[in-house]
Amino acid sequence: MKTRKKFDAIVKILILSGITILIFSPVILTVLTSFKPMHEIITAHPEILPQQPTLENYHDIFSHQEFLGYLLNSFLVAGLTALLSTILASFAAYAMVWFQFPGKRVLSRTFFLTYMFPEIILVIPLFLMCNEMKLIDNRFSLVLVYLSFSLPFSIWLLKVFFESLTGNLIEAAMLDGCNDLQCLLKIIVPLSKPVLITVFILSFVMGWNEYLYANTLIISDSNRTIAVGLQTLIGYHQVNFGLLTAAGVIMMLPVLVFFLIVQKYIIHDLSFGQIK
Repeated sequence: MKTRKKFDAIVKILILSGITILIFSPVILTVLTSFKPMHEIITAHPEILPQQPTLENYHDIFSHQEFLGYLLNSFLVAGLTALLSTILASFAAYAMVWFQFPGKRVLSRTFFLTYMFPEIILVIPLFLMCNEMKLIDNRFSLVLVYLSFSLPFSIWLLKVFFESLTGNLIEAAMLDGCNDLQCLLKIIVPLSKPVLITVFILSFVMGWNEYLYANTLIISDSNRTIAVGLQTLIGYHQVNFGLLTAAGVIMMLPVLVFFLIVQKYIIHDLSFGQIK
């Protein structure tokens, strides 16, 4: 019986390892290609591993002043989106849980209405709205658009967590003279750090990776984000794959670092939902 269980465990590990390698194979190939010189990439018989590893592609990509601008724009847009989404969602979730107002139940059920429509359907209406507000080619227009997608999910996630907190804490704080703002900042926020960090990271990643709206609403090269800026590395007659893959690796790094730092918080929130 023990031998059978060990055999089953080994088979499961091998299957899961194979699936993991298959899923991450494009990422692995991208990283390996970024360290190859051009003659190893453009060849009739390419090797998987670089034969003459080089950092030339990374040196060249950081030599482009426009690329550093793309990085700064992405950090600005994604960071502001994540910050505003976390703050606004905290206030909204607090109100949804502890305030009583008409239409509360209906509102809580319409959070994900925006996710029912494909992004391509919303491009033209959002473009017209931003045009009327004179926000075309403005990075703040991206923040507003991204908030319309990140806020519903952030509010829902925080609402579920806030509902798990006992109302006795709020009642006791109010008896001690705290108002709603003080209850939120002094009691709810300290107890909700894991889920707040999760909301911040997920909102940041959404703003960092988004391409469609950034490509539609931003016109000038100086305001482009990195997701759109990568396409400028593709020429009309040739593609510098070494430069392109190096830029792709750099674009992945902030997201990877964020998830490595906060993975325990995300796992905590996911397991919390199952326990509840």
